[in-house]
Amino acid sequence: MKILTSALVLFTGCLLLPLRAQPAPDATAPDTTSVAAPLPAPPRNIMPMSINHKANPTNPPPEIAGPIDKFFKGLKAGDYADSYETFLAGTRLGAQKEKMSVFISKTQEAFGLYGKLNDYEIFDNYSVGSNVLVLTYLSRHDVQPLRWRFIFYRPDKTWGLINMGFDDVLLDMLD
Repeated sequence: MKILTSALVLFTGCLLLPLRAQPAPDATAPDTTSVAAPLPAPPRNIMPMSINHKANPTNPPPEIAGPIDKFFKGLKAGDYADSYETFLAGTRLGAQKEKMSVFISKTQEAFGLYGKLNDYEIFDNYSVGSNVLVLTYLSRHDVQPLRWRFIFYRPDKTWGLINMGFDDVLLDMLD
């Protein structure tokens, strides 16, 4: 819940930024009208569920299901670093050591908040065209589940992981 609360506070802060960024009117101050720099776009959820999509909990192809299963089993055993290093090996995400380090620390933080990983299951499996596969898994913890999103791309005959993430936002999964 802390992750969700932090994201909400960050998002709320971004919405309020334009109001706070404007100087308060002051009759004694000289008129220094200038063009303000454009405000940065608010953060967006890069892993939203598609609207009006019925979940399809079918298992992915074995060449994808096997590594995901090994990844979750490693997380369940508490071996976060090795799980990520093995799962992300040979991917662009695996080559980004700082990003992998963030994945590991966020996973430790989430498991500290929601409890150890008890089990996991496929929630949704859908294709975007014929070469992109989007998988959503739910991991069950003592306090609440976490949502995991894996995106695979097949540029030739082999599937490769191109993006992944997890969060505690479950509201958009409800009808």
